[in-house]
Amino acid sequence: MEKFRIALKKGEAVKYVGHLDFGRAIERAFRRAKLPVAYSVGFNPHMRLSFGPALGVGIASEAEYVDVEMSEAVDAKQFSRSLSEKLPPGLVLVAAQPVSSNASLAAELNLAAYQARTTGLVGAEQVAAAEAAVKRLQQSESVTYLRRSPKGIKTMDLKNYLVGELETEAAAESFAVRFWLRMTPGGAVKPQEVMRALVEQFGFPVGDTAYCRMALRAETNAGQKTAFEI
Repeated sequence: MEKFRIALKKGEAVKYVGHLDFGRAIERAFRRAKLPVAYSVGFNPHMRLSFGPALGVGIASEAEYVDVEMSEAVDAKQFSRSLSEKLPPGLVLVAAQPVSSNASLAAELNLAAYQARTTGLVGAEQVAAAEAAVKRLQQSESVTYLRRSPKGIKTMDLKNYLVGELETEAAAESFAVRFWLRMTPGGAVKPQEVMRALVEQFGFPVGDTAYCRMALRAETNAGQKTAFEI
């Protein structure tokens, strides 16, 4: 049974669409494209789709990954053309290729790169404050964060999830922070929580912040791999 792995860009227009509705939109696109998607057996058959790690509501993405099993062979160019034409506004097919791997996208893709772009920062002083806040967080051995939920308060060390160096970019009246976060079986942190810590603990200037997941990778013993390499 042939399998395709696809990468989709989730733009600003659909960043508030949740993971379940995102999945339904993909299913509808496949139906409209009349591609021979394989279905499960049983009383309530459903498309044989598997998704990468769920994306938080309100976050755009440069590449969300989906595996789809086909009931018959399909030409790769025809597959891409048919699906692209039927995707809803805000979703763009970035890449699609046949794969033979049985790796679970949700389990294997355990590193995520995010960009947090804060607008409304005016003047050299605010830019300097933003850069200093990022530097202080980077140099801290631990960054304690209290996550409050209906289940109670959970104490987390953000440095256990941050991977590598944080990068910054200053532009006209905006400031971008880019960083990698590790997703573990025991949990993960949200990019909003990293920025909240920067504001509350390190003096990062307050502003309107837009988030985007820039990439997903698998961290393995052999090094980092892309979704199309696992």
